Amino acid sequence: MSRHIALIVAEDDPPDRLDHYLGAHAPELSRTRAKEIIVEGLVTLNGEPVKPSTKVTPGDVIEADVKEPRTPAAAPENIPLDVVYEDDDIVVIDKPAGMVVHPAPGSMTGTLVNALLGRGGGLSAVGGHLRPGIVHRLDRDTTGLIVVAKNDVAHRAMSEAFQARLVKKVYLALVWGTFREEEGVVDEPVGRRVNDRKRMAVVAGGRPAVTPWRVREGFPFASLLELRPETGRTHQIRVHMSHLRRSVIGDGDYGGDKSAYGDVPPHYRRQAKRVNGLASRQALHARELRFPHPSGKGEVRVSSPMPPDFAAVLSAVRYADGETGRVLGIDPGEVRVGVAVSDEGRLLARPLDTLTGLDDRGVAAAIAGLCDELGVRVVVVGYPVRMDGTIGARAVRSKELAVAIEDATRARVVLHDERLSSAEAERIMRERGETARNRKGRVDELAASVILQGYLDFLGQGMGR
Repeated sequence: MSRHIALIVAEDDPPDRLDHYLGAHAPELSRTRAKEIIVEGLVTLNGEPVKPSTKVTPGDVIEADVKEPRTPAAAPENIPLDVVYEDDDIVVIDKPAGMVVHPAPGSMTGTLVNALLGRGGGLSAVGGHLRPGIVHRLDRDTTGLIVVAKNDVAHRAMSEAFQARLVKKVYLALVWGTFREEEGVVDEPVGRRVNDRKRMAVVAGGRPAVTPWRVREGFPFASLLELRPETGRTHQIRVHMSHLRRSVIGDGDYGGDKSAYGDVPPHYRRQAKRVNGLASRQALHARELRFPHPSGKGEVRVSSPMPPDFAAVLSAVRYADGETGRVLGIDPGEVRVGVAVSDEGRLLARPLDTLTGLDDRGVAAAIAGLCDELGVRVVVVGYPVRMDGTIGARAVRSKELAVAIEDATRARVVLHDERLSSAEAERIMRERGETARNRKGRVDELAASVILQGYLDFLGQGMGR
């Protein structure tokens, strides 16, 4: 099977070799592959076969017939996934850093698609053998939420929702530099660079791209931004931030991996250098997705707290003196939320309080008050992972509460495995001889203490530093 490519050289395109121009303007072709098919006689310029070195000029018509190689199907692999929502039509995954979304040359294994196939069940066939179920994508080192279609009807409905801009996306990005305004919009076209087709840039004639942004938190040399992209171009946020000269911290492809600190106030250069050293990838996180369900049964809204590496870099920006002081521990529940606190030296945890009758915002507001009162910079939220390592509704609830606490405080929020915390709390109280009625009132805050002590012991072993 072959694919037909037709290009017209634009009026504002500079003169260039045919092979260079074809390789730069046909995304499916590398410059090497473009030269090969010209030599094979599969390319014409204004209807005539020509050499790779032939110069193209505005108005020239380039046509090519490219034989498409047979692509192997993606193979199922047993890779754990963090599933935050699932039904018969879709599944929403909280993607970690380092995971490619679908197989491609150089990344044929270990991808999200391989992991999805390894779970069993169906995926839509709309995307083909290598992209089953894939409706949209995240970059390898961008973390956060991605929705996958489990059947063709859902896939087409989700694609139409993205095209109609009915899917609302919220990202967090930590960028270099400060802003005079509190919010703004980048409305600049994005396309491939002429001299480097693997990278994108703001270019005349690129595809329309719109990125509204606002400053969530400002610092002397950096800013935490909330972004709500209205379009989904490749590397859009990273390119737009680079265009503003506010590159995403850790983004080596678009100027975020600093080698000099001349634009950082002198007093903060040592801190900025430490921040740069901590950022092992771009500090960009897909935090929230909101969209109409493809079957028409209401709206789906999911959220994801900052991953540990992002949160650690943000904490290093916030606190030049580090994360000193007490730590709070939280045991989330539907009715009651237990709270515990550590000592100043972070050695011992003790029960503090039980919050009742509050929704997530109410709990987050109460935790924010405690953080201010006690000087807390780290909050540990119990994360009830199942014994087989998967997560269920209670774990998703913990993530939602973690997001609310992140929004309400300046603390770093840590999700910590709490599989046995409630059982351990019950055991402790029984051994103390406490009555069942008294245990019911105190089990949540004692469970929070068990969670927090586990995290403190983890710190003491040097595992969380």
